[in-house]
Amino acid sequence: MNKLLIALFALFFSIEASADIQTTKSQIIKQMYAYDDFGAVPGAEGADIALWLETGISSCPNGVWLSPSAPSYKTLTSFLLTAFTSNIPVRFQVYDDQIWTGSSKSLLCKIDAIRFVK
Repeated sequence: MNKLLIALFALFFSIEASADIQTTKSQIIKQMYAYDDFGAVPGAEGADIALWLETGISSCPNGVWLSPSAPSYKTLTSFLLTAFTSNIPVRFQVYDDQIWTGSSKSLLCKIDAIRFVK
């Protein structure tokens, strides 16, 4: 029984460790979509925000997305709007194993952080 628990524990951590946080290349946001209900989370304001851009990441080459379940959703949304309206180059720190389900053709990684670049 102990060997089974140890094996399950090791398997869990090996799966968890396979997810990487990647950083996109720096660029100006040219397409940003905000949804009114797709990705909505009960008890949270807002829904998914998707951005199409060249990330330079093979697992999500088409862009990034933000979920209202993110603890700092409102702050990150304000950063996105600032970058978009001001044409400020940004980099995104993303989870390469959390691909957006809103498109069957585009691969978008979930945003973890936004970095303004000068």
